[in-house]
Amino acid sequence: MSEQIGEFTLKHTGCTFGTNSKGDIVNNNNFVGEATGFGPVWGTLISSQPLTETNVLAGECQWVGTAFLNDGSQLGGIGNGTWEKSSDNHKWNLVLNIDLSNGEKHRSEGSMDLETLIFSGKIFQG
Repeated sequence: MSEQIGEFTLKHTGCTFGTNSKGDIVNNNNFVGEATGFGPVWGTLISSQPLTETNVLAGECQWVGTAFLNDGSQLGGIGNGTWEKSSDNHKWNLVLNIDLSNGEKHRSEGSMDLETLIFSGKIFQG
């Protein structure tokens, strides 16, 4: 396993729903918060599933976001990964492999809780 390089805590700020060309439900969940070494972070977690699979217990997702670094610059990130519903009601575990605009690659492992609206976890190198 890679070395842990930080942690993140993000608050859900809203979401939008739509459909794609296949007629699947597309969920766009927006978050803002802080991440070790990145400062403020804004991003969107995107997932989709067919209408008939609304209660599916796992799937794929994408993260698209920006970090606002202390030096005044921004760092973009695009990641792909998976989510899985935990045995607790309305909690999900996520693993994302994120490509950063500076060429680095990170992996995040975290959980999202509907009750608190918090997405938090750990950041790993590579």
